[in-house]
Amino acid sequence: MMSADFMMTQLQETIKTAIQTRLWSDILPPASFYFLSLPILLLLVGGLVTMLLGVFKTDPDKPCYPSWYVAVFVSFAAAVFAIFSKISTPKAFLGSGVLIDDISRMSFIVIAIGTLFTLMASSMTKIGKQLLRSELLTLILFSSAGLMVMCAAGEFLSFFVGLELTSISLYVLVGYQRRTLQGMEASIKYFILGAAAAAMLLMGAALIYASIGSLRFADFRLLNISFSNPFGLAGVLLIFSGLAFKLAIAPFHSWAPDVYQGANSHLTGYMASLVKFSVAIVILRILSVSFGDGEKTGLIIVFWIFGAVSIAVGSLFGLVHNSIKRILAYSSVANAGYFCLAFASLAADPTSLESKQSLMSYAVIYAVLSMGAFTVISWLEDSNREDLLKEELAGIGSKKPFAAVTLSVFLFGFAGIPPIAGFFGKFFLLLSALNQGFIGLSIILVLFSCLSLYYYLSIMAEMWFKPATRYSAQSNQSEETNSGMKAVSFIAAFAAIVIGIMGPRWAINLNYTQASEKNMRIVNTANSVHNNANSKNENVISNPK
Repeated sequence: MMSADFMMTQLQETIKTAIQTRLWSDILPPASFYFLSLPILLLLVGGLVTMLLGVFKTDPDKPCYPSWYVAVFVSFAAAVFAIFSKISTPKAFLGSGVLIDDISRMSFIVIAIGTLFTLMASSMTKIGKQLLRSELLTLILFSSAGLMVMCAAGEFLSFFVGLELTSISLYVLVGYQRRTLQGMEASIKYFILGAAAAAMLLMGAALIYASIGSLRFADFRLLNISFSNPFGLAGVLLIFSGLAFKLAIAPFHSWAPDVYQGANSHLTGYMASLVKFSVAIVILRILSVSFGDGEKTGLIIVFWIFGAVSIAVGSLFGLVHNSIKRILAYSSVANAGYFCLAFASLAADPTSLESKQSLMSYAVIYAVLSMGAFTVISWLEDSNREDLLKEELAGIGSKKPFAAVTLSVFLFGFAGIPPIAGFFGKFFLLLSALNQGFIGLSIILVLFSCLSLYYYLSIMAEMWFKPATRYSAQSNQSEETNSGMKAVSFIAAFAAIVIGIMGPRWAINLNYTQASEKNMRIVNTANSVHNNANSKNENVISNPK
């Protein structure tokens, strides 16, 4: 009885102390949190403002330029702040829910610039202007804010909040073209499969929590992923399977061709670049923490199989399609397999700086190439039908040489041909994989990269070596559209070439030390109470007096 009273008293004190110490630092974080997470807050506030401006817009079917100005301003402000902010010491807020470090800063820069690029390119094409309605601009800003939350998350709950904020926005954006059955079909498929992936993530998180009592990425070092702990092993596999869906890694890729084909091309570029970049950063954070006891060979084999199957499926299935968007969708599946080289390398050695650098550089390079390629595709689709076929690009080299040159730059980048940035990305991936002994997977990458050259070169052959026919895409855009699209396409192509010549030095010089995580005071204090109670019981038993 004395022991029970003692435990209850100590537990009450523990809870009272925990609430007092954690309330102000976690639920009500210090002012530095609001300053360091300003890019996220700017996008969220901008989304609310564009939503309110949409109430006063009389014609919902036309672009709302006041909302577009707000969206451009907050994206530009978020990018400028992220570029010029300096983080001397990595910091954790909200109980490791938000980590502010160099990884977060680089992610904020890429996402803010990518959002700004999408908004600018959308305003220059007839098809893209459909994205400039207030409600759609609100969804784009909320989606970008969710991506930033994902990249800065240090534990599962905040990551899942960011993921769902992004996913729900994209489900609506993909099917916003209410008059096209193809867009609605893509949206429904994306929603159903996305819900299945979210269920896998939640189940995996529940199993991990049952194993270690925590959802912080830093606490995964306590997790035993051997067959002796099936809950922990199954939880890890479910989480990585759910993330593989978002990256469109085979066999979780079935949604990608339909969604890429059915969505607006500007939006497709946004999804193909920023969403994949953000998921890669999340996996970088998870794998940078060494798992606990147990053989990690199973996890390495999973990434090995994912990578090999994804590279093979993306390279082979892209050969049999004529739709430009479906070809680029299967190209994204193959490139998702390339990410698995870095994932396997990190799983083998979480402290490998080379693997982290290769993953970060390839994620940024792939984002630049994808956004640039789909921007040029949207330019060619303007005043034509969406979802162009290869044959419809015949003669584009003579009618629109600037578009053909920039698209060729991005296709060479996907193929990994120097001096475009894609060469450096694949080179670093191969180097890190070979250093970890993944020779077989590296050979598969090289062989299927050569095979995928066929459908990249077949597109360029249509543009440059085939004469124009009556089925070729027309080039009757306005001078304003042509000038604007030339500018944004040039910016993306210039970035791809400069990175290819100079190399991704920003990825090499980045500090990959994650923010120091806060201690789990409640768990630690509860454990100490439990130990004190046990010692008290032992004293009572040994000293009956």
